Amino acid sequence: QKLKKIVFTKKEHNTKKIKIILNNIIETTCSDKFCKKLNISNTFNSRFELIIILVFLLYLRFKEDEKNKIKLQFLYDYLFEYVDFSLREIGTGDLSVGKKVKKMARIFSIRMKNYSESTSVKFLNIKKPIKKNIYKNKISQRYLDLFYIYINNQNKKLYTTPINKIFTKNFFKPPI
Repeated sequence: QKLKKIVFTKKEHNTKKIKIILNNIIETTCSDKFCKKLNISNTFNSRFELIIILVFLLYLRFKEDEKNKIKLQFLYDYLFEYVDFSLREIGTGDLSVGKKVKKMARIFSIRMKNYSESTSVKFLNIKKPIKKNIYKNKISQRYLDLFYIYINNQNKKLYTTPINKIFTKNFFKPPI
């Protein structure tokens, strides 16, 4: 019954808009400006961690709405298609890609759970997993605070923006 619902409701959603917001997240997190401003290493793993945190913010905004939960699942699917493609582009062998995508999917699930647990009481508590996951515990308080301000502002923006305006090309922007 649930599978039938997902298969037949897929046609109701504009997957193009879902791809647009994911592309926006990817472009934002891959920008040199983003990494320099917040003192984040510009590596594949760092960018993946940044993507996870912005996807997490979308999850927070849409987790209560059944229709948008389905959009989130499509977003996750596209994200891992992108990861697969990116790994192949950087020269990862065909036999290794599947294993690496599985590992990254596990990391994604763990991060989403950690961020959810850390924000369940107060959003400020997200600093601890950010410090660990994004900065590998090696960062000054100044950059951690800047990153938190950025994430907090994006979160507030998500909650104050109508849903149809979120799935746009330039919703997320690098920090100023």
